[in-house]
Amino acid sequence: MIDKKEAKSAYKLSKKIGAVVAYKNLETNERYIDIAPDLAGVKNRFEFAKKTGIGLPYAIEKAAKTADFELEVLEELEKDELQTTKEFKEDLKTLKEIWLEKS
Repeated sequence: MIDKKEAKSAYKLSKKIGAVVAYKNLETNERYIDIAPDLAGVKNRFEFAKKTGIGLPYAIEKAAKTADFELEVLEELEKDELQTTKEFKEDLKTLKEIWLEKS
């Protein structure tokens, strides 16, 4: 068993992967593009939300009652060791704007 200090230090040393993601309506092919500063966490929350109907992003909550959605990872970004969380989120927002222009 790993103690709390070891688990905490392992978490801090792990790579932080963020992404630009799209919630895609499988019936209409419409996409809602968003950022995910913690990609693994967003994937887990989305799978939980699909099973329970609780915790879906507000933008798709109503549509998800009548349609199926999937989570697409459009582009991943690894957080630099020297970046603050705020800087990382700003980089992800910039990537999101690029994806919105492409759409």
